[in-house]
Amino acid sequence: MKYSILIPTYNHCDDLLKPCVESIFKYSDITNIELVISANGCKDNTFEYLGALKERYKNLGLSDNLKIIWHNEPLGYAIACNVGIEVCTTDLIVLFNNDCVLLDQQEDMWLKTLEKQFLVSDKCGISCLIKGHSEPAGHPFSVFFCVMVHRKVFDKIGLLSLDYGVGGGEDTEFSIECERAGFEVRECVEKTWNPA
Repeated sequence: MKYSILIPTYNHCDDLLKPCVESIFKYSDITNIELVISANGCKDNTFEYLGALKERYKNLGLSDNLKIIWHNEPLGYAIACNVGIEVCTTDLIVLFNNDCVLLDQQEDMWLKTLEKQFLVSDKCGISCLIKGHSEPAGHPFSVFFCVMVHRKVFDKIGLLSLDYGVGGGEDTEFSIECERAGFEVRECVEKTWNPA
């Protein structure tokens, strides 16, 4: 497997998680993907859906390509991501929000678009679709709804900060720390996603 795709999820199974996962199936070579779903505090039908997803992977002979992390209590975005990152086995780890759906495209175009930045520069640590600007930090950052992070960044600076509660700010800090560690945060030109 070449890519790990990590989806943190908190409820919203039918309206967000299912369309998100189905778009990955539709526009990706799933034999080349390790899909990691970090479900936390879900009280809807997420548990049943993930059971059906496990069966789907099993029937395809791809049981090793799916990892499910289940926590009964809400963890918040950073912890849900961190526990997922810790089980990813590839060097190219995609953090992908459950409220994103891929646009119509050729197979793996979205992954190749993100990966291209690592091929352009060996200093690339984060490849993102959108950069924002943080007024409090006075610094640009990668918006973490769909980013590819190389494992070497996590190895050097650690996981996402837990200082921001349920979410909002950890992507800014991680981007800044990534650059301070000598890596580049590079923005892609092509857009292959559709936020819900």
